[in-house]
Amino acid sequence: MSQLLFSLAFLVGLFWLVEHLCGNKRGQPWRRPQMLTDALLYAFDALVTKPINLVLISVVAVLFLVPLGVISWEALKAGQYQGFGPIARLPGWGQFLLAFLLGDFLLYWIHRAFHGGKLWRFHAVHHSSERLDWLASVRGHPVNDIFANALLFFPFLLLGFGPGAAAGAGPALGVFALLGHADVDWDWGPLRHVMTSPVYHRWHHSKDPAAMDKNFASFLPLWDILFGTHYLPRDRKPGNFGIAEPVQHTFWGLMKHPFRPMPSVPPPVPPARQVLPGTADSTTVPP
Repeated sequence: MSQLLFSLAFLVGLFWLVEHLCGNKRGQPWRRPQMLTDALLYAFDALVTKPINLVLISVVAVLFLVPLGVISWEALKAGQYQGFGPIARLPGWGQFLLAFLLGDFLLYWIHRAFHGGKLWRFHAVHHSSERLDWLASVRGHPVNDIFANALLFFPFLLLGFGPGAAAGAGPALGVFALLGHADVDWDWGPLRHVMTSPVYHRWHHSKDPAAMDKNFASFLPLWDILFGTHYLPRDRKPGNFGIAEPVQHTFWGLMKHPFRPMPSVPPPVPPARQVLPGTADSTTVPP
């Protein structure tokens, strides 16, 4: 618990400097609507979701590595697992770099998958914030987080990465996730198409029709450029954040959101019909 409080206090202090001294919150109070909701979700993620992820990863690792003879149960319990195959023979920096690039590529497709079908209802919780800042980055549903982490972890396990490389790449990408939501107008200038920026990712959260389902990348905009989801206009800044569907901005409201029935869309109103003089039948007249 003390580590959780320390990390939260550190992030609050750091991003207060970023957003209130260098960003769009100059002169604004440090509190904002729904801050408590996002803080509770941050605590739930640290105390519940992340331990579930750790248990899931451990169980899958045992079921995969031990039966295949990659490592014995005793050695695995003793923390002696260092990966296997050609990737495990790379130096530490090489494994980290490869894990970072592979993780970024996988996150692009995982993120994109959550924008379609039934997965969207879980990911919509993350997009529901209408006051986008660094703390809104932790707003997420546990089903989203657990499923996405599993999809990200399994390829690393199958390819033989050492635990250190995967454990290092995750937090490195997480830093860009926090910064990407920050309420600042930074776009990195000439590097705007090389590395994701707050402006880049904040467009992803905009309800602007031109920005919908764009900018899925976590670090390299290259993936969006290659797969046709890149959007970064030079003449305006992102805004109009949130989702179109109704949402309750409370802890339990967001937890229950994916399981609520989708609101039905009313059918379009047909054009008015009236009888024109001298005709025997009614004629459609545009309103």
